Amino acid sequence: MSDERDILQEKLAALEGQLIVGIDLGTTKSGVSVWDAERKQVVMLPNAEGQDVTPSVVGWDRAHKQWLVGRAARELGRQHPGDVVYSIKRYIGRWYTDPNVLYGRQDLTYKLVSGGGIDQLRDVVAELGSDEGGKPIRLTAPEISGRVLSKLRQDAAHDLQRDKEELKYAVITVPAYFNVLQRRATILAGKEAGLEVVDILNEPTAAALAYGDSVLGPEERRILVYDLGGGTFDISLLEVSRDEAGYTFYTRVVDGDTRLGGDDIDISVARWLAEQVAERYQTSVRPDDQITWGQLRRAAEEAKVALSAQEAVTVNLPGLDLGSRPPFDAQIELTRDQLETCAADVLRRTRTITKRAVENVAGLTWDQIDEVILVGGQTLMPAIQRDVEELTKHKPRVNDRPYLAVALGAGEYAHNLSLGHGKFHENALINVIALPLGIRLDDNTFEPLVQANATVPHVSRPFPVTTLEDNQTSISVEVLQGPRGATQADQCVMLGSIDMEVPPAPARTPKFEVVFDVLSDGTMKVIVADTRRKRSETLDIVETRRTLAWRDQSQEKETANGTG
Repeated sequence: MSDERDILQEKLAALEGQLIVGIDLGTTKSGVSVWDAERKQVVMLPNAEGQDVTPSVVGWDRAHKQWLVGRAARELGRQHPGDVVYSIKRYIGRWYTDPNVLYGRQDLTYKLVSGGGIDQLRDVVAELGSDEGGKPIRLTAPEISGRVLSKLRQDAAHDLQRDKEELKYAVITVPAYFNVLQRRATILAGKEAGLEVVDILNEPTAAALAYGDSVLGPEERRILVYDLGGGTFDISLLEVSRDEAGYTFYTRVVDGDTRLGGDDIDISVARWLAEQVAERYQTSVRPDDQITWGQLRRAAEEAKVALSAQEAVTVNLPGLDLGSRPPFDAQIELTRDQLETCAADVLRRTRTITKRAVENVAGLTWDQIDEVILVGGQTLMPAIQRDVEELTKHKPRVNDRPYLAVALGAGEYAHNLSLGHGKFHENALINVIALPLGIRLDDNTFEPLVQANATVPHVSRPFPVTTLEDNQTSISVEVLQGPRGATQADQCVMLGSIDMEVPPAPARTPKFEVVFDVLSDGTMKVIVADTRRKRSETLDIVETRRTLAWRDQSQEKETANGTG
C-alpha cells in the first residue's frame, strides 16, 4: 500500500500549479468549469455562443463538408436529421450487440452500425453524411464525444484567453453506474480531444461538492444524490464528513440505469404527439420519416421544459409534410397532467431503483437519510420533485440550475488537484464498484469475485479453476462485469480474457487460481496463477491509472467450481 501512496503523491505533485478544468460530459448537454482566483470560486466557462452549456450533438454538414458541434449541429438536424448524432453517451463503451444498444435504436434519427466486434471501446459506430466519393462517414462513440470535448476545450481556452494547447488537463465526470469499459471509452474520448484526463469523477460526488456548505456540515451526514439527466439516472448514497483538513467522501451505495433519463420522456411525448396528429388531422407519421420525428422530439423537449413553470402549452408543429396530404400546420395542447402520464414509466423506474438502493442494498430507513439533493436538468420537472419527496419523506434540495451542479463540482475537484493535495483528506474520495466483477464458469454461470457496492482498493480471494478434459492444453478465463444480480455469463459484459497453456494431464489435475486486484488508483489487474508450476498471466482491464479509486471490503464466498 505504501507504493500506491507514493505513486499517488507523485501524481498530485505533478499536477500542482497546473490549469485543470472540470468537464461534465452529458448525454444532452455538456459544460466546463474552472477555478476563478479573483472570485475565489468555481465558475462556468461560456461557449462561443455565450451559453453555459453546449448541446452534446455532432453533425456532418455535407453541403459545406465540415463538422458542426453544439447548437449549429442541432440546427442542422432540422433538415438533415440523419447527419446529426445525439445522446451518444448512452452507447459509449458498449458492444454493438449489447441489448442497451439494440433497444431503442428505432427511436433514433441517425444510424448506428457495428464496429466489427473487435474493439470493445469502438464497437458502436454512427453512420452519417457522405464523403466526396459518396461513402458514408463513420465515427465511433468515443470519436463523437471527443468532438464535443474538443469544442468545450477550444471555447474554454478562448474564454480564458489562452492557447488551446495550454488547456490540456481535465477532470471528466461519468455516471457512478458506468462500468469499466464506459469509463475507459470516456478517457479515450478525452484523448481524441487532445486532453489528458487526470481523473474520472463520479457525477454524484461532483454534485455534492457543488452544493458545498449548504449540505456538508461538520458532522458526518448521509446524503442521497438523485441524478436524473437527459440519458442516465444515478442514485448514490454518500457519507460525508468535514473538519479543518477538508472533506471525506465515502460512497456507500450506487445504483442506476445508463439508459434512463429525460430522452425517454421526450420520446414518449413525441409518440403521443404523433398519435394526436393522426387523430386530429387524419394522417400518420411514417416510422421512417426522420425529419418529422426529429421535429416532434424537439417540440416535445421544448414543451416539457415549458411545463415546469406552466400548466399547459400549445405545441406548434409548422409545415408538417407527411406525404398523404399537402403540408400543414398543427397545433396540439399539451397539459402538465398529460406530460406526467407520458413520464409515468420513467418515474416508476427511478422510484424502484431509489427504493432498492436505500432499503435493500444499504439497509436503511428514510429517517436515516440527512439530505436529498437533486441533480440534472430533468429534476426541474415538478412531478419528479414531488415523487422524490413522497418517497424519501425529505423535501429535496434543488437549485435553479441543477444541470450545472456536476460541472461545477468537477471544477471544484480539479482545483483541489491543481493545489497538489487540496482540501481533501488522503484517500478522501472513497468509491465503490457499481457493478459486480467476476468470471464465466463452464456452465455459463457468472461467478462474482468482487461484489457490487464494494469499496476499493481490493484483492479478491483466490478463486480455483482447473481443466475439464483429459490432456487439455489450455484454459481460458473470461473476465465479466455486471449487471447487478446477474447469474448467467451471457447477461454480462466481457472485459477481456486470459489464455494459459496447460501441460497435458488428467482432467481437474492442473490447479490455477484467479485473483482480481483493484488498486486504489483505479487500475484493475486480473491474475491467473498456475500454483503447481509457479507461473502466472496478468490482464490489465483498465488502461489508465487516473480513474478514481474503488475498494472492496466484502468477503467473497469460497468455492471450488471449475472453468474451461
